[in-house]
Amino acid sequence: MFSARERLKNRLEEIEDKITDRVDFDYSAVSKKINTIDEFNDEILNDFLCGKQLFYRGERINTSKRNLLPTLYRSSNNLFKFSDLGIVHIDSNFLLEYYSSLGSFIDVFNNTMGNADENNLYELCAFAQHYLNVSPLIDFTKNLYTSLSFALKDSEIFENDIVLYTVELKREDDYTNDINTANRWLRDIDVYISGFEEKEVRKIIKEIIENKDLIMSDDFRHHMEQINKNPLPTAKLIDVPTNTRMRYQQGVFLLLTDFQLFNVKYLTQNIRKHFIVTKYIIDRGICPQIVSIINDKAPWYRYKYLMSVDTVFRKASNNLPL
Repeated sequence: MFSARERLKNRLEEIEDKITDRVDFDYSAVSKKINTIDEFNDEILNDFLCGKQLFYRGERINTSKRNLLPTLYRSSNNLFKFSDLGIVHIDSNFLLEYYSSLGSFIDVFNNTMGNADENNLYELCAFAQHYLNVSPLIDFTKNLYTSLSFALKDSEIFENDIVLYTVELKREDDYTNDINTANRWLRDIDVYISGFEEKEVRKIIKEIIENKDLIMSDDFRHHMEQINKNPLPTAKLIDVPTNTRMRYQQGVFLLLTDFQLFNVKYLTQNIRKHFIVTKYIIDRGICPQIVSIINDKAPWYRYKYLMSVDTVFRKASNNLPL
C-alpha cells in the first residue's frame, strides 16, 4: 500500500509530466539520455540495423539555443525588413519575394534548375537549403550513420554531448515521395513569425481585432485572427531527392507549417501527435566509440565524405581504403 505522502508525490509527478507535455518547446518531454555504448546499441543502433523505418537528424551540441528549427527562421531579424508590424507571414508569395531579394539567386536557379514560381517551390527551397542554408525545410536522413556523422564530424575529442532526433511516422499522409505533393505543401505554407513575447503579441492583436473603427481588409483580419489562435505546428516529411548529394546522404526534409513562432520557439505537442519523435542526448564520453563504429561499419559515411560523393566513388573504383 502506498502512503499518503507517496500518493501525493506520484500525483505531483503526473501533473508535472502533463504540464511539461503541454508546454514542451524543445522536445524535452520525449528526451532520453544515452550514457553507455550498450544503451546506444540497444536504444538506437539495433532499430536501424533491423530496418525500422525511422528518420534521423544529428546535432553536434546539446543546447537550448539549437532548436529543431528551419534555417530560414533562425535568423528571423533578416525577415522583419519585409514587415512594419514586427510580424512576418511566411506563405508562398513571401518565399518567392524573399529569394528574389537575394541578388542574382533566382536568376541562377532559373538558368540551372527550372522556373522559380509557386508551382515549383519545393525545388527552389531545396536548392536554397543546400546552397544557401536558408529555407523553411529541416534536413533529416533515412540513414543513421549519416546523421551521426553530421553531429560527430570525425572528431576524436568531444567537449559537449551530442543530440540525435529520430522521427517515426504515425500517418502515411504526412509523408510523400511525390514532388507534386511536396510543391502543394509548400504552396500552402502558413507560418507567422513574431519578435515579441507571446503575451505582448496577443494583446496587440486582440486590440486590433476588437477595434471596430479600424478599417481592415477581410484577408488581414483573417490573418490576425489566425495569429490570435496560435495554432500548434503540423509537420510533413518530404522524401524527394533533388541532387546526387541528397541521394547519397539519403536526405529527406521536415516541413513545419500552420503555426506561429515566438522568439524561435514553438510548442511541439501537435507534431508529436502525428509523429513519434525522440530526442536522444548522447553522452560525449561514448562519442569516440560511435565514430569508430561508423569508420568500421560504414566508412563511406564519414563526415569528410558526406559533401564529397565523387571522392568516395573514386576511391572505391580504385579499391583504396576509405
